[in-house]
Order: sequence, then C-alpha cells, then structure tokens
Amino acid sequence: MHSATPLSAPAPDTGGPPKLYGPPPFGSHLHGHAAAGPHAPYRGAIPTPRPTYRPARTRPASALELAAAVAVAVTVDVALYDGAGGYGLALFFGALPALALLVARGRRWSLATAVTAALVVMVAARCALAPNAPTVFAGVALLLAFGATLHMRASLFDVLLSAPLAFAPSNLGAFGAGLSRAAKRVRLSREVVVPIAVPVALVGVFALVFAAANPVVARIFDRAVHAFDRFVTLPTFPRVLLAVFALAAAPALLRPGARRVRVQLAAARDGEATAISLGVARNALVGLNVLFFLYNALDATSLVTRRPPAGVDLQTYAHQGTAWLTVALLLTTVVLGVMFRGTLAHDEGAKRIRTLAYVWVAQGLVLALGTYGRIAMHIGSSGLSDLRIVGVLGTTLVVGGLVLVALKLRHGRSFAWLTRRQFEAFALAWMVWAIVPTHLVSAKVDVARIEAGELRPLVHLDELAGESESAPALVPLLRHPDPRVREGVAILLQDARGRLERRRADAHTWAGRDYATSRAARQLDGVKPELDAILAGVDTDAARGAVRRLSGAANYGSEADVRAVTAAPRTGSGDAARR
Repeated sequence: MHSATPLSAPAPDTGGPPKLYGPPPFGSHLHGHAAAGPHAPYRGAIPTPRPTYRPARTRPASALELAAAVAVAVTVDVALYDGAGGYGLALFFGALPALALLVARGRRWSLATAVTAALVVMVAARCALAPNAPTVFAGVALLLAFGATLHMRASLFDVLLSAPLAFAPSNLGAFGAGLSRAAKRVRLSREVVVPIAVPVALVGVFALVFAAANPVVARIFDRAVHAFDRFVTLPTFPRVLLAVFALAAAPALLRPGARRVRVQLAAARDGEATAISLGVARNALVGLNVLFFLYNALDATSLVTRRPPAGVDLQTYAHQGTAWLTVALLLTTVVLGVMFRGTLAHDEGAKRIRTLAYVWVAQGLVLALGTYGRIAMHIGSSGLSDLRIVGVLGTTLVVGGLVLVALKLRHGRSFAWLTRRQFEAFALAWMVWAIVPTHLVSAKVDVARIEAGELRPLVHLDELAGESESAPALVPLLRHPDPRVREGVAILLQDARGRLERRRADAHTWAGRDYATSRAARQLDGVKPELDAILAGVDTDAARGAVRRLSGAANYGSEADVRAVTAAPRTGSGDAARR
C-alpha cells in the first residue's frame, strides 16, 4: 500500500505548467487586499481601470487637400483682388465647388448635394450675366452648404443651419498638422542650406558696399533692381492679407465642420390638453374664423369688380393692402404653429379645434388669393418691377407656410419639422429672387405695354435704365410716337451709356467685367447716332420734367388730367431737327 500524502504537505514540483494561483510577487499592500496565507488565491488584486475618454484625433490634411487650399487662395486672388466683377465672381463660385468635390473623402451623394450643386451653377451664371448683392450672399451660403453635403447626408436645412460650424478650429488644426508633416518630409539639413545661404549673403553685402563706392556699379545695381521690379511684382499688403484669409477659410470648404442637427421630426403623442388650452384655442379660432370670413367677403367686392373701394386710389389699395395682408398671413402661420406645438396637435379632445384650424387655413388661402389679386391689379395697372416680383415671392412664401402648417397637423409632425420646412422654403424663395434677372423680365413686360400705348409703366423707366441687364430693353422706345417718351428715354439711355463707360473703365481686368455691362455698352454705342439726333437742341431738364409729368398724370391723376396731358403732346426741337 502506498502511504497517503498529508493534506497539509505541499504538492511536489513535477515540472508541469505554471501555477495559476500563488502568493503575490509584491507586498499585499500594493494589491489592495491582505494576504490570506502563503497559498491564498490571487483574485481581484489589480483594480479594474476606469475608461478614459480622449478626444478623437483629427486626421491631418493630405497633400491633395493642401494643394487645394493653395488653389483656393489663388482663385480668390485672381477672381476678387482686382475687382469682384461678374466674370470674377463666376470663376469664384464655379471653381471652388469643383475643388471641394475633387478633395472630398468618402463623398456622400444625396438630393441636397444635387440641389445645392445646381443652385451654385445658377448663381455662377447669374454673376456672369450681372451680379448683385443678393446673388453674392446666396452664393457664399451655397458654397458652405455644398461642402457640407459632400461629407454628410442631411437636408438643406441642416447644411445651411450648420454652415457657421464649417469654420471649426479642428479643421484649421488638421491643415496645420498636414502642413507640418509635409514640411518634415522636405526638411533641408544644415549641410545643404548653410553652404549656400552664407556665401550668397556675403556676396550681397559686398555688392551693396561696392555700389555705394562706385557710381558705375551703382547704376548697374539700379538697373538690376528696376528690371526685377518690372518682371517680378511683389504683392501688396492688402493682397497678402486676402491670401492669408483665403488660406484660413479654405478648410471650411474643403473639410467643413458641419454636423447634422438631430431633432425629433414626429410630434410627441404623450400628454393631454388642459381645459384652459382647449378653451383658449376654441374661442380664438372661432373669433378669427368669423373675422377672416367677414373681411374676405368685404374684399371680394373690390376684387371681383377690379376696382378699389370708394375714396381709395389703386396705388394705396395695392401697396398698403398687399403689405398688411402678407403680415396677416404671416401672423396666421405663427399663431397656428405655436398653438399646435404641443398636446393640441394630437389630443383626442381637440379634434373639433383642429377642424377649426383647417377652416382658418382655408380662409387664409382665400385671403392669399385676395393678396395675389391686389398685386395683379397693380401690375395690370402700372406694369412690373423688381419690388413687385419680390411681393409675389413673399406672398407665395407665406402661402407655403400656411400649407406646411396644415401638413403638420395632418401628418402629426413636430414644431421642429415645421421650422425646417419653412426655412427651406425661405431659402428657395431667396434663391429664385437672387438668380432670376428680375429687372430684365420687368423691362420686357413694361416696354411691350408702353409700345402698345399705355403710359402708366413709364413710372419704372428710371429704375430699368439704371440696370445694365435691362437698359438695352428700352431701345425700342426711341421710336415711340409720343416725342416726350422718345426724348425721356433717350436722356435715360444717354446717362446709362455714360455709367457703362465709366464702369468699363474701372474694370482693369477681365474679372471685373460682366456680360450684361459689355452687351449693354455695345448696344447703346450702336444707337448713339439715334440718341444724338433725338436730343439735338433739347433742353434735358425740360424733357425729364415732361415725361415725369406724363407718368404722374397717368398713375396718380384723374382722367381729366390724363386727357389734358396727352391731348397735345409737345414737339421737341429734336423732332424739328430730325425733320
């Protein structure tokens, strides 16, 4: 028999695998527990480390992104430094999105990307035709939005709202890190730089000393400096400042810091409306529906007959009415949006209140039709203008807000959804106004009506002649049968020709020019003999006053005033000279 091994005896070392448990190699005070014995198991000796959260490292800019940033600075210099004209702005808004598309990593294509790209192309085309402040503002916002859409899938609201975040400091740091990494790769050693820099510096110093000592050397030195200045132009401080700003802003386009704004688009379904909120909404909607019904019925009489109420002229009826009715529609949208922001939008006890809201929206649409009717009466009376086009767009925008409120109630959307959709509608209306050549459209309409014998559109001649895109459209009026119209238009076109000549003289490079200005200058130069023949011996001040009295009588005078002014048109000395 084998003798039993005592339980307290240590196990023999057989040279097997290492023991999993044993005494700690260091003192027990280092392991957070007291040793239970020489062979106590080693459990939980090292405490579980707490996770540390480090900010995500920004990937340094690549060589392609650094080259694109330099290309952005060069584009800004070429397009904007010598005068931000139409062609320069067209290059600016055309080249920068192409650079952003070239260097974008992991491009994300979406509907917002396509829409933004199409709008940028339209802005560039509008700038090439004739730029204006709304177009430039829209183009800058679209540039940031386009850069953001290449990096995230989001709505146009997201990218426009987060456009200021495109200038995130981390982006500039990424380009700084990329530049530092590139500099380390091409760093020159002292063995290469010093043997070249020191001799060049010494030769330069002694050359200056010899130039000061000998007039012949001084003349040679002066000629060398002049030749250098002739062929190499050092940039001025404003130009350097513009380049530095372009380089600092390039990361906002090439690697924007925009982030998607995450909000709840579906309305919350929890909670019940209180008795107070139900009572306020019910009473307010009943009163407002009655008020809107009475006003629409009153206004319908004037709109059907297409005549303003007694004692009110058409100008006042159209101007004040359109503005204040647009305010009423805007307030309707705000009230409905705030009123049904919470529990009233889904509470079962508020069904009738929501029905009253739909009725109010319908009456708001009727009110909008009345607003359109006033604008149509105004345009039908005295022609089209840029401001009236803005009025049509503004009314359409407010009508769209009413429709969006109805959709919010119908589909259970949140107030954030309504805000997003209205913001996008406003951005779209702004883009339409900024891109469409509204002055040219107005000129085409007004000139056709004046040629047909109407006099009221004459009120827009000063505005139309002051825009390069619409001034050439007035040329057909130089053959108008009324000499006052011919002379008045000839004076305006003569002034426009002088402005265009000065504008072309101020545009030192191609970037400062635009197509509309060049086209208008050529066309007005072509009719210069006709302008000189009409204005030969004409008192320009008297001719201006005559056409303005004709326009004033047609727009603001009575029928008797119109007959008195139009009965015996004045024959100017220009007609006598021409005969």
